[in-house]
Amino acid sequence: MKEETIKLKNGGSKRISYFDYKELIIQYKIYYNSNNHNHREEGPASLKYYKSGMIEYKDYFINGKSHRTDGPSYTSYYKNGNIEIEQYWVNNKRHRLSGPADIWYYKSGKIKNEHYWINDIKYSKEEYNKHPEVIKFININRNLKLLNKK
Repeated sequence: MKEETIKLKNGGSKRISYFDYKELIIQYKIYYNSNNHNHREEGPASLKYYKSGMIEYKDYFINGKSHRTDGPSYTSYYKNGNIEIEQYWVNNKRHRLSGPADIWYYKSGKIKNEHYWINDIKYSKEEYNKHPEVIKFININRNLKLLNKK
């Protein structure tokens, strides 16, 4: 195994690890803040690659907590490049108001399973669609679209 640690301007660091297991080169990139928490604001804090160079998974963290508000905080990929899993986390809680927070795919890209979460509480699709936070989110977005049309 070969490891390289690079100090970043923000006081954090980036560690790149290379593993050579029976000629399979596996690369990890992990970003840390100055408190040594997994952290990166401008992209994924943790990346793992297949030998082919394709991404195996990417994980977003802020101050050691799984967190992303503009897309999935965890995405894993099949070797063919198709998405395997998407998970939405906010402040280390599974959470999404615009759809399922856990989505599992077949290798073909077709959805296998979906799970709905709000603030780390799992709901059936029916319960989720009736949840006050989801209804409020939908109404706000509907109103914004109407304003943008004017």
